[in-house]
Amino acid sequence: MSGNNTKANPRAIIRAHRRTYIDVRTGTRRWQDIALNEVMPILLGIGCLVANVKLPVAASVGILTVSGLLGAFLFSVMLQVSERAMDWADSSPAPGPDTSSHAIYLGELAANSGYASLVCIVTSAIFVVASAGSGWLLRISTAVGLALALHMGLVLLMVMKRVFALTTERLNRARTGADHRNIPRRHVS
Repeated sequence: MSGNNTKANPRAIIRAHRRTYIDVRTGTRRWQDIALNEVMPILLGIGCLVANVKLPVAASVGILTVSGLLGAFLFSVMLQVSERAMDWADSSPAPGPDTSSHAIYLGELAANSGYASLVCIVTSAIFVVASAGSGWLLRISTAVGLALALHMGLVLLMVMKRVFALTTERLNRARTGADHRNIPRRHVS
């Protein structure tokens, strides 16, 4: 059995998350999203290595605690999105652009929250090492941990922006009483 077929392989979640780095208007990958969400954390990690940054045990334990709690919270968000998607799909929504848009939104939110939970879990594991390590192990785990913590924060901001945009759009529809089929779709890039 290849590693790609194991149930514990997170590649599908990672790929689904990375597919959300597209501009919905053009369908092209946004280099700004890649630069901010992936390159900036790598640069931070390299900077921490070069500067020989070593977090004190208390700081490592603090970040470990926060990332562990966030990971559990985001896992429950993913489960809630899944439940919402299944209930909605079981209601047999009418096919059309609004249904497709909502399905895409739910899929992307599940991918982003699942990915964020995964990053939190890995970040927690790295800070376990940082809180117990010393010397070069502390230096490397601090650099990797801080890079992952930045990445985690950026992914959380992305999820928050998506939820806020959809909530605002739906509330505006409800407030104006406008027929949503005549309102141009606003998408979060």
